[in-house]
Amino acid sequence: MTSARIQTVYRAWKEYVVMKNHTTNLEIVNPMILSSWRRCLDKKLNPDVVITSRLSTKEIQARRERHQMLIEVAQPFLKNLYQLVKGSGFVVILLDSEACILELMGDQDILNRDQHFQVGEFWNEETKGTNAMGLVKIEKKPLQVYATEHFCRLNHWLTCSAAPIRDVNGKMIGILDVSGDYRRAHAHTLGMVVAAVQAMENLLLLKSANAEITRSYNNITAIIESMSEGLISFDKNGEITNINPVAIKILGTQAEHCLGQPLKKILAVPVIIKDLLEHGKAVYDQEVLLDTRYGRLHFLLSGRPILDQQQKVCGGVITLREIHNVHRLVTNMVGARAQFTFADIIGNSPALLQSIQIARTVAPSTSTVLFQGESGTGKEMFAQAIHNASPRANGPFVAINCAAIPRDLIESELFGYEEGAFTGAKRGGRPGKFELASGGTIFLDEVADMPLDTQISLLRVLQEKQILRVGGLKPIPVNIRVIAATNKDLKKEVERGNFRLDLYYRLNVINITIPPLRERESDIILLVHYFIKKFSAMLKLPPNNLDPQAARALESYWWPGNVRELSNAIERAVNLAQGKTITMEHLPEPIQAMLKTIQSPAGEMMSLERLEQKIILDALKNTGGNISRCAKVLGIGRNTLYRKLKKYSIAARNYN
Repeated sequence: MTSARIQTVYRAWKEYVVMKNHTTNLEIVNPMILSSWRRCLDKKLNPDVVITSRLSTKEIQARRERHQMLIEVAQPFLKNLYQLVKGSGFVVILLDSEACILELMGDQDILNRDQHFQVGEFWNEETKGTNAMGLVKIEKKPLQVYATEHFCRLNHWLTCSAAPIRDVNGKMIGILDVSGDYRRAHAHTLGMVVAAVQAMENLLLLKSANAEITRSYNNITAIIESMSEGLISFDKNGEITNINPVAIKILGTQAEHCLGQPLKKILAVPVIIKDLLEHGKAVYDQEVLLDTRYGRLHFLLSGRPILDQQQKVCGGVITLREIHNVHRLVTNMVGARAQFTFADIIGNSPALLQSIQIARTVAPSTSTVLFQGESGTGKEMFAQAIHNASPRANGPFVAINCAAIPRDLIESELFGYEEGAFTGAKRGGRPGKFELASGGTIFLDEVADMPLDTQISLLRVLQEKQILRVGGLKPIPVNIRVIAATNKDLKKEVERGNFRLDLYYRLNVINITIPPLRERESDIILLVHYFIKKFSAMLKLPPNNLDPQAARALESYWWPGNVRELSNAIERAVNLAQGKTITMEHLPEPIQAMLKTIQSPAGEMMSLERLEQKIILDALKNTGGNISRCAKVLGIGRNTLYRKLKKYSIAARNYN
């Protein structure tokens, strides 16, 4: 700008700003400058006063920390710009988007002349009037404010050239300015500022891209390292490029021993590696058994090659899953969990309480337990309660009924099979119940019905703690607790040649007998009310009352099906009664038939108590008063018989 133009603008400034003559011709003034003057007058700024607005030291530090990236990027450009204007009375300034100075470099004479050139000082329009830095804040574009275009008289000696700095999203995050004596201003100063800003924005873009790459890499690394599966990545040559901690644990090695090594050296599965690298074929859930110096490794392997644009293998990934984790997932999905605890076993009879006490005592151990008792007495409930009270409670509970599996399939069910072991064998083979139960408990119900040849295999598992799949060659270690149950007398089955003696002694470590319901007379009504409440809630009916005659009938019935039969009887009664009192007509036919056939000689119905008393007296008479023989004939225990004798005041000695 020439001296004449400076003077012309000055006269316009004086007329408009100082004298407030707004009718004068102002065409010579840049419209953007004129708008700024008008805003300053509207804000009642004094053109002869420059307002100081500076942050405290603490606020300056906080603001610089928020703009650390911008400052780091700008500093080299500030230095380069200052080298170009050094000694000419100029200052190079970096400001934030609010026109607050963050960093500056300048000649000492200009810094001394204008005390407002300091870090933390605001150069917005509200404090310094019209100036390039404040205008860039508003206009958001490169501009220059020359000499008398400044609103404040004290800044008429300045020429300011400023440009906005934008981030990768186009948002203004800062301002770059070069200010100094207008008499030494260069025509290309604004161009230099704009060029410097463009270079800064390019560097910000590069840093942002690098930061995004770093974030992505860290994100991928975090995902890989937090995976519950082992992961191995490899390049086109089959050399390992990455391996996560889970894979290192599964393989029992160290990362430094794997990185850069060929896959075949770490995973001795040549067929799978050939499929991945040479044929570009994905591999899914291949079971792998490896013998290494760290021991036998057992896991599932899946792999997928990565193909380039020419559909050639340029790398790939392999995932490993520990076999016991897979088995745990399978058992959870198929519901192989124990539901019952000791709190679910209902009854107060001495025989039952004794069985519960023994089971509670042995639950924390790993010893084999053998339950004996009639069908329906709750042997599996006891087994589940022991499992849930043991250190294996978080492991699987796998139950198998040995009598329900066809003879030719029982070994494959228990111990699994390899691919091709027999006609119809599933591809890839299948683990057996013992493998699925590893880390938990296996419950062998009706164990007395297990075939003799399978008993030999079971004996080997109990001795060696490892199984051999049907058609397999490599034994697989298993960590299980065995609980067996039977409704037969195993000693007699041994004598008959139906059960191996050595297996009997292996299973008969802790023998617990579950008493039949007929020997738990005091528990019957307790169980009846429990089942009424349970089935009423299940059917969304109000709880039923129990007719006294029906209660006596339930107490006196022999319950050959034990608790299971009682549960079924009450479920039937609750369904039929529909919330009303349960009477004899709601009970099952066997109980009703029992009453119909019981009549006195006069044709009158005999009470249940009288019937029971008569039956006991007849049995005592027929056995000559022998308590043991009498109890056996009646199908009850000696203690139960003694209680009934006391109840009816019967003296057994009268029949001896």
